[in-house]
This record gives sequence, C-alpha cells and structure tokens, in this order.
Amino acid sequence: MSMAGEGFSVLPTEQRTLLLRMNEVTGPVPPGTLDERFAALAAEDGDALAVQGPRHRHTRAGLLAAADGVAAALGRQAVGAGDRVALCVEPGADQVAGLLGILRAGAVPVPVDPGRPQVSRWRQLDRDRIPVCVSQSWLLDRLNWPEGIATTAIDRVPAAPPADPPPRDPRDTAVVLPDDGADAGTAISHRELLNMTADLGDRFGLGPDDRIMALAPIASGQGIRECCLGLLTGAALVFGADIDLREPAAWVDLLVRERISVWNSTPTLLDLLLTELERRGERLPEPLRLVLLSGELLTGALLGRLRRRSGPELVVAHLAAAEEHGAWVACCELSAQETDMAAVPIGRPMRNQRLHVLAENGGICPLWVTGQVHYGGLVADCAAHRPGTGTDRWAAHPESGERLLRTASFGRVLPSGTVETVGHAAAQLLVHGRRLSVHDAEVALAAADGVRAAAVVTVADDSALGFVRLAPGTRRTGPELLDQLRRKVSPYLLPGRIEILDAFPLTPDGRVDRGRLATTVGPAPEPVADRRPVAADGRPLLTSATEIACRVLGVDEIDPEMNLIDLGATSVELVRLATVIEEELGIDVAVEELLRFPSIAVLVGPHLATDAEPAADEGELLVDLVARQAFKDAHRGIRQEYDQVAGTGLGGAADPRIAARRSHRRFAPAPVAFADLAALLGAVRRSRHAGEAKYWYPSAGGAYPLGVYVDVAPGRVTDLAAGTYYVHPGRAEIIPVRTGPGVPAAAHAEINQAPLRQAAFALYLISRMTAITPLYGELARDFSVFEAGAMTQLLMTVAAETGLGLCPIGTVDADALRAPLRLRPDDRFVHALLGGIPVPDPGGRPDRAVRQEGERP
Repeated sequence: MSMAGEGFSVLPTEQRTLLLRMNEVTGPVPPGTLDERFAALAAEDGDALAVQGPRHRHTRAGLLAAADGVAAALGRQAVGAGDRVALCVEPGADQVAGLLGILRAGAVPVPVDPGRPQVSRWRQLDRDRIPVCVSQSWLLDRLNWPEGIATTAIDRVPAAPPADPPPRDPRDTAVVLPDDGADAGTAISHRELLNMTADLGDRFGLGPDDRIMALAPIASGQGIRECCLGLLTGAALVFGADIDLREPAAWVDLLVRERISVWNSTPTLLDLLLTELERRGERLPEPLRLVLLSGELLTGALLGRLRRRSGPELVVAHLAAAEEHGAWVACCELSAQETDMAAVPIGRPMRNQRLHVLAENGGICPLWVTGQVHYGGLVADCAAHRPGTGTDRWAAHPESGERLLRTASFGRVLPSGTVETVGHAAAQLLVHGRRLSVHDAEVALAAADGVRAAAVVTVADDSALGFVRLAPGTRRTGPELLDQLRRKVSPYLLPGRIEILDAFPLTPDGRVDRGRLATTVGPAPEPVADRRPVAADGRPLLTSATEIACRVLGVDEIDPEMNLIDLGATSVELVRLATVIEEELGIDVAVEELLRFPSIAVLVGPHLATDAEPAADEGELLVDLVARQAFKDAHRGIRQEYDQVAGTGLGGAADPRIAARRSHRRFAPAPVAFADLAALLGAVRRSRHAGEAKYWYPSAGGAYPLGVYVDVAPGRVTDLAAGTYYVHPGRAEIIPVRTGPGVPAAAHAEINQAPLRQAAFALYLISRMTAITPLYGELARDFSVFEAGAMTQLLMTVAAETGLGLCPIGTVDADALRAPLRLRPDDRFVHALLGGIPVPDPGGRPDRAVRQEGERP
C-alpha cells in the first residue's frame, strides 16, 4: 500500500501550506440560472447594448423580448422543462437570441454547426433525441432535416412579453456541446458558467463599458464561454460579418471601428491577428485593454510578440477548462515582464474551484514533479450532479477524500503556486514501454528563430510529425529546423520530419486541427525561386517585349495577343521589331513564325515555355507555335479509328447557340449594367422545387461546395462599388467582402494580364473543401473541378444570352486570392473567368488565338 493510501504525506510543511492556500479562493456565485441572471441585468438597465452585429443590434430589453418570442414559439411546440432543443445558426445576434430563448423555455440548447455534413448533423439530432430545431429561415431552406423534426426560425418569430420560465436547479445542465468521438458530448451547468463569469467580471472589472469581439461559433465551448461572458457581466458582444470570421484584416478593422476592449480567442487566432498587425506595422488599438487566451498551449514567444504590439497596461490572462468545451476553471494573469518563459502556465484555480496534481499511485506530487491534473470544488460537484460522467473520470484526494475530476493533462506545481501543463494523453509516444510527451519538442520548435507557430502531433505508428508556419520572408527548411531541434530535446522526442505550411488547418473555434495534421502525408514543398522568364533588366519578358513593340510601332498600348497587322504594322516593321527585340532582350526570334502569326505573344512564346516540365507520358511539351496549332487542328480527342465505321445519324442541324458560346479576351471600356451582371450571377442561385433545394448545375452528392466570388473593377459595373463580393446562392444576393482594390493583377499569369486590364469584373470559383471532403475524401478536389466545369459552361451560356463575354482562366496564384476574398485555410481555388462587354474581333475574323484556361502561347 502506498503512503498516500496510509494517509501519510512526504511533502515539506511549506509545500503543504502553498497547496492549501492555492485552493482557498472562494466567492459568491450568482443565484438562479443563466437566463434569470440576464433578465435581472435587463431589469436594471434595459437600454444598455447587449449584442451588435451586421444585421441586428439589440439592447438588453430588446434581446430579452426576442428570446421570449423564441420561448413562446417553443411552448406552442410542447417543449417542456429539461427537453433538448437543437440550435443551428450562423454567427451573429441570432445565436444569442436563440440560446436565451431556449433557456427561457426551460429547455437545454444543443448547438449544431450548420457547416457540418448532413449525416453528422442528423446523427447528433438522433443521439440527443431532439424533437425541435431553432434556426434561421435561410438555413431551414438550405439544409435538409429528418422527418418529424419541428423547426422554428428565429428571424420570423415576433417578440413576446416576459414569461416566467419553469424552476430549475442551478446545477442542472445549461447547454450540451458536441464532442468529436464522444457519445454524450460535454454538458455544462448553469452554476459553472455563472461562477466563471462572476470571477472574471470581478477580477477584470468587466461591465457595460466593455465590448467583446465575438469570434467563435456557438457550437463550441469557446463560443459558449464568450457568449456568457458578455451576457452575464453586462458587456456588449460585437459580431462582424460571418464571412470575416477567419480574416485577420477584418478583425483589425472591427477592433478599431467598434472600439473593442476585450479580445477572447485561442492562441492560434491571436497569432494570426499579430501577423496582420506586423504586416501593417501597427500596434493594437488603444481601447483594447484585456486579452483572454485559452484552448491551446500559449508560448512565451507569442506572448512576447503581443507585448511588442501593445503597451504595458494591457492585461493578458491564460485560462483553462477541466474539459475541452467546459467552463474555465483556472486562470493565469500575466504581467508585462513575463515574456521569457517557454510556455505559459494554466495558473491557479478560479474562485470555488480546486486544482491538484496527483501521482500515478494517487499521492500528491511535490513541487516540480509531474503528475496528472485533477480538479475539485464546484466543477466536480456539478459533474457529480449530472448523470453520465464515467467512473474512470473520478479520483479521490489522498488526504481529504474529496471527489476529483481527472483530466487528460499532465502538469506540475511551480513554486509560485501556479500549475504548468507539460503534456496531454493524446500527444504521447511509447518508448521502451514508457509514455513520453511531445510537449517539450513543440515548445522548443515554437521558440526557433523565424518560426511563428508550431505543432508536433503523434501519428498511428507511434512516431511524431512537426509542422511550422514561418515568419514572412524567412527562408528555413524542415531539415534545418529538425537539426536545430536535435540539440534541444531528447532524440526520443524528435519528430520524423518537420513540414513547413503556409497556414494550419483550424477547428471551427480557432484551434489548430491536430487530427487533420496527423493525417498529413508527403513532404511539404520547399519554397522555390520564381522561374518566370525575365528580360536582361529583370522585368517579365512579355512586358519588356510589349514596351519595345509600342516604341517601334509608335502606339501607346498593345494587347500581347493582338494581331499586329490590325495595328497597321507592315512586314518590314515586323522584321525590324524582331531585330530590336533580339538586340535588347538577347533572345532569338523566329521571324517566319512572327510573319505567319504576328503578335507579341507569338514572338516571345517559345521563351515563355522553356522552363515547362514535360507532360507525363506524352513526351516533350510542344513549344513551336505552328506545331501547337497543327496538334490542335488534328482533334486528337476524337477516336478517328471510327471515322469509316457506319453509324446512325443524329438528324437536325447544329444548335445555333454553339456559335454564341465562345471565349472573349477583349472587352469594351463601357461599364456593364448591374442588371446584366445580376442575370449572369443569378444562374448559380439555389431555389426550391417540390420542397427540395435545386441548382441549375450538378454537384457530386448534392454537396455544392463551390462558391462564386466577384471582383469588380472601379467604375466598370453600374451601381456597384469596386471591390470583392461573395455570391450567396441561398439568399440570391451578392455580399460585400472587401471594398476598394481587389485581387492584384500580379496574381494572374502575364499572358492574361492584358484582358484582365480590360475586364469589368472577374469571377473566382472557390471550393470550400470542408463541405465535400467528409463525403468523398481524396476525390473531393476532383469533384470540385467537375462542378466548376459544369458551372463554367452554364455561366458562359447565360453570358452570351445577356450580351456579356467571359474568358476562362485556369492559372492564378491561389495565395494572392486569400486576403482579397477573405478565404479560409481550407478553401481552394478551382477556376476563374474574366468578364465584360465583348469587343468584336478586328475585321470580323474568327479569333483562333483565343487560349483556354491560361494556356501557354
């Protein structure tokens, strides 16, 4: 029997005293339930701002009335006390009204992410035996729901007078959040959330003068904690547009415009915010006074970057929960001087909570000794009150006998009385029969020069992989970083390889998605130098050649693909042009081909293709212009062995619309009428027929992951400001994404920049991979491309009918699209089209030089 079992302790007296005092923080817990506490705040000052978003702005009284309207609707659907009700909403004020409304009905909200696949959503509804779903009208139209599920649209429910909710025990479940791989999810009680917000409200003086930026979806612990922090302390919750949730540039704008005073996020999202501020050379806006971080490891390197962008008066706190989606139970307040630590502790227990580190034998770990982290106090009391907490989650304190909630984290108590975590059960390697945590490897990797973020994850074969995101301009390779790491950690903890990523995949609440990282295969490509052909002066070859042609032919501007004869050039001038370009640019010009196909693109075309890789299994890439044209004229896609085989005629004549469907690379300067653009984009809207959602083009499995973004040039579309827009298929509207300059011209291949300058708008087809990968795995990208082909054919057909012209473009720098279109890390560029009012070809000749999808000249 261990000494712990005998009731003895080997701890020195000073350590026993430290541990006792660490767990003596107590304080009052507001009585009642979440909705009752908010109703009391509304009674004190109903005119105070509660929630603000792009669509709605609610005072406390207005929000309470909206919530009571939802509660009244649920009452008419026979929802009773303790019933579970699904809450499926997009981020914004509606999610707060829906959450409060379900609570006011005495029910338990179960948030459901509308972005999850249908199978996953339906499984969650079935698992929790949910009879009613509270959502928004457009989501009810867009998403399919199981038969027998009653629905309520928040935006269509009228406000209602206050009603008395049924009595409840504060220890009862307030909300149930889904846990990946768990059968029951995470249940959080009213009392836990009331205690948490009372502690933080008093500790940091939160109140009606504060404005909290809301970043996390309601279907996550981060979102619930964020929502309760505003509702229960009197601070206002401020939502940006849902399209901005993963756009750091939009966060900075919102911080300044709305005078945000409280930032609450994961360390990963803070890293993205700081990266944007560093890019701009700016500091954090002055109204920001408090930064709350939780959910992940917080490194000293990230804390140091934060301090360099803020003043010493900024208050920073690191928070921890006993369960992934549970209420916060530990807090570490950080002074401006604390930036030299490798990793930030989770701190001390908050009021009415207790924190213990126990050894494998159940004894109390001395200072600096690693053990398993356990929580007691209020969080354990509430967990014991609700059914379903497994017996494997419980332990007993070796001296007091108190029931403790066991966590999957490992940590140690520091002499300061704070607790530092040093690993997690999900991030361990088995070495010679012993479990070792990769925590130290991740901390050391995050501290390496030039590294902005790091993650080390374990994989199925009991090995580890490292991933890093580098600071802009840093040139480091995975092997270099691995060699540096080798000098800092045990060889048993070294990852098998280190991959460099442009961005980490994220969970909906902003944490690094380690599960997806663990499935990453194949080395990440190392940065390579730009291999686009350049002239002797270092500029792009096509640009230099075009400027020479303008000078020789005496014109101001030339489209590189334009027939130079149409400009009045003679054969003598073409020969002279070839001579000057050879002398000034140092390249050989095939004069005979230039005379046969007189354009700048033909002149420099062979040199643009010299770096191309051979086509797989097809021999060398065709470079000679005559050979390329002859190859296309041979129509090799047709099975010519059947040319002489008898067949059955199709009858009739070719559809006259074939002539109308064509690519256009020259556009008139006249602005496009918004009505014509609207008619074009209306082709991708979603409608309903016989109660079923329908699109005008097919998609694999009905997933429809493809989104359309419009980049409008200044003054080129009537009644529409320059900027980028998202085409919302469910609402049949275009939503502003960013005003002003859109996608930079440099994002396009040089051969496509001339038509881009003439185009009134550009369309970018982007696949949201999270909307299709769960259905098709590795085939998701292929199916997205198939869908883009169907959509492109539809758009080009409609464009011809509206008098517009489109030019398909397949070569675009995808990274350059992320900021202007505010894309998420999982969004993938698939295709693009340039558009405007087409210009007839000179002399009415067929334009044989039209090139499809970024084809080389």
